Amino acid sequence: MIDMLKHAATLSITILLLMVSLCAVVAADQKRYFPEGALDPASIRSDGFKNGWYSGQLEAMSEPALKPVAGMHTYRFTWLRTFHHPVTVRVVMDHARCTLHATELDGAGGYAPGKVYRQKVDELPPETCARLEAFIRIQGFWYIALRDSAVGADGSEWIIEGVTDRYRVVTRWTPESGPVRAIGERFLSLTGWTFPQREMY
Repeated sequence: MIDMLKHAATLSITILLLMVSLCAVVAADQKRYFPEGALDPASIRSDGFKNGWYSGQLEAMSEPALKPVAGMHTYRFTWLRTFHHPVTVRVVMDHARCTLHATELDGAGGYAPGKVYRQKVDELPPETCARLEAFIRIQGFWYIALRDSAVGADGSEWIIEGVTDRYRVVTRWTPESGPVRAIGERFLSLTGWTFPQREMY
């Protein structure tokens, strides 16, 4: 009986170690969308956690990692609400045209991302994109603080990336006002999609 218990305990520990190893391999293989230290330069652990979380959602949306490309300006808003669908809106501007790429998943921003719920790819008028870029600049995207001290267990992550000849990412947790909220709402308006007011957090 004692031998059986020892065998069961050994087997349980072995299975647990295998599961931990598998999780580590999955984490190591996951695509990282943000430069190291970009999301929290003060904490390697926090930066890695956020990078893994945000990247997992973007990967489920089949989004690309953003990097500077000559002659191209790209902006992306990613909206991760704890209990509601993840959404990302990307606008790509080059000399020839301006394109909107929007994706909403059927999962939750704080849990499993799920699969594509709705998606849109649309060419935007040049003047619409010019106004968007001017709005982003006027709101101070290129010089406001990369993050603030507000945190919470539940809520939403508002993540805005900009790529011209340089890359920048700005994040806020559940902003009720301010430039990040204004820019995020501007991106959502470009999709033509509507969201219930109770989900606008």
